[in-house]
Amino acid sequence: MFEKIKLEDLSKENILAYGEFYKGELNSSSLEILSPLKEIAQTLNKKLILVSLIGSLENIKDWEEIKKSLADEVWFVINEELKDFREDLYTEVLVKIVKFSQPYGFFFPATKIGMSLAPRVAGALQVGLCAHVNNLEVKDNQIIMARPTYGENIIAKLISKSIPIMATISLGAFGIKYGEKEPSIKEIIFPEDFVWKSKLKIRRFAPSKKKPTKLSTAKVIVAGGRGLKNKETFQKLFELANLLGAEVGATRPVCYEGWVEEERMIGISGVTVRPKVYIGFGISGALQHTVGMENSEFIIAVNTDKEAPLVKIANLALIGDAGKILELLLKNLSK
Repeated sequence: MFEKIKLEDLSKENILAYGEFYKGELNSSSLEILSPLKEIAQTLNKKLILVSLIGSLENIKDWEEIKKSLADEVWFVINEELKDFREDLYTEVLVKIVKFSQPYGFFFPATKIGMSLAPRVAGALQVGLCAHVNNLEVKDNQIIMARPTYGENIIAKLISKSIPIMATISLGAFGIKYGEKEPSIKEIIFPEDFVWKSKLKIRRFAPSKKKPTKLSTAKVIVAGGRGLKNKETFQKLFELANLLGAEVGATRPVCYEGWVEEERMIGISGVTVRPKVYIGFGISGALQHTVGMENSEFIIAVNTDKEAPLVKIANLALIGDAGKILELLLKNLSK
């Protein structure tokens, strides 16, 4: 068992990161955001603390990941009422922690839960919130946050005028790193008069039938753009992905046209990926997309335009109709 600590005894002026748990598993995005935040914390001479809200300790499956994390400390709040995510109660608990620990910054992964929770916490605290940050740096002892703006044509650099500095960090923008020293783990004890009640009641929970994407950790990615010409041809990427053990990605235009769900979008406003192999079919390679995949180990571009930006950065380029080449690949691989 680990150390128990009262709210009023929490250490102050740290960097907090939200540790998102679901069914006992720590979301990998919570480990991703620790990578830039560790450097920020060290530069500012502050502790980096992972804060998690859970129903019980019994079902936690990621102790090894937690023990290897870059956090200096891990704070758990444990109560049966926290086993299901309910925005109002989670917000109230986190606001209490912030008010007592007075952190310098509080950062969330840009998951669906993170994007739901962060603005509620910021609103309750009446502080600013920067969304979809994809770069962090310290200059003149201030945290500078970069994020896309103006239709992703400009990268804005922002400085928060309120404390704690709050932001959501884009998924996949940073790789997971591990620490050499195991963090100390503490359970935060709330006062007896705290009311563990939510106005939200969960009557029934039905998990999504769709499997969640694993783009940010995929070793092989096949992605498609407008060069595939229509939704029917784009859907054949899923056949190819099945044959290659890959994940399917997409550009922003095809997501907006409804060819595929937006959670498969790669780029500034989507997911940043670092696969061993990236195959882009009919993707011209606008900056908004390439910044999300340019660190792939081996890039293959399939396009009719030999001057396309993606072709120019590719390790291997196939010049031709993306849809026809995709058909030929499927025909040969299926044998």
